[in-house]
Amino acid sequence: MNLRRLDLVQLAYLRAVAQTGSVTGAAAALAVAPQTVSGQLRVLEQNLGRPLFDRVGRSLRLNDAGRLVLDYATDMLSRGEDLLRALESGAGREGSFAVGIDEIVPKLVARQLLEPVLALDPPPRLLCREGNESRLLEDLRARQLDAVLATGAPAAATGLRVKLLATSAVGVFGTRALVRRVQSRFPESLTGAPLLLPGAASEARRLVETWLASRGLAPRVVGEFDDAGLREAFGAAGAGLFLAPGLIAPALRKVYGVECAGTLPELAARYFLVTPDRKHRPAAVGAIENSV
Repeated sequence: MNLRRLDLVQLAYLRAVAQTGSVTGAAAALAVAPQTVSGQLRVLEQNLGRPLFDRVGRSLRLNDAGRLVLDYATDMLSRGEDLLRALESGAGREGSFAVGIDEIVPKLVARQLLEPVLALDPPPRLLCREGNESRLLEDLRARQLDAVLATGAPAAATGLRVKLLATSAVGVFGTRALVRRVQSRFPESLTGAPLLLPGAASEARRLVETWLASRGLAPRVVGEFDDAGLREAFGAAGAGLFLAPGLIAPALRKVYGVECAGTLPELAARYFLVTPDRKHRPAAVGAIENSV
């Protein structure tokens, strides 16, 4: 046997079938005909001299040899994809670090979680892209991003590595004058207090309103903002109290001069780093994960 018998396309088909559990699922994911996938898998098995799958009902399951091949194939394909990305960008593999940031992750949270990247020597060029989480995850799977900062673990995590970076109680922040008005009887004092909320369509808004209703609290909603940074800016100007993760309380105090009236321990914000599941990862990923 020699290296000419190893075809990266066939290995990619093997990986897709292992991920989806069927030839038809792999064909749909790869946008090719099922006959192409099954034909290439037969050639791969012939070249390697052994079967790689066991049929279980209508599904295909890797046997021991298949799992061994997949382990090496995943590494080879990841390295090949890294090479193509490096060539396309005109930079070395560690020259840049592209991270997608879920649009509902507060800017100060993203900055705090990504700070370890800037401490690398030399630091990579940090490319931050904000957007919808599902779209960012699609780009991550397509190797257009190195990582995604998300507020939840992806429902479909096959081929991905998910690391919980931080869990934080939610705090209520505002100017010193507003905080003094509500601090003594917090959180009951939130009734009638001016409050800036996330946008009506967001999951965060639903969670906040559910919590307020469960406590019988009725604040006076004076503003709704899809962007957390804009909400913080209006809160710093005294427009109303706003909610933010307690983990960025020092940054909020330093940047905006706001104070914390109290925390809502029943509400928790969680932040995850999602990366491709591969052996060779950018140094920036290790720096982020090792900082928590």
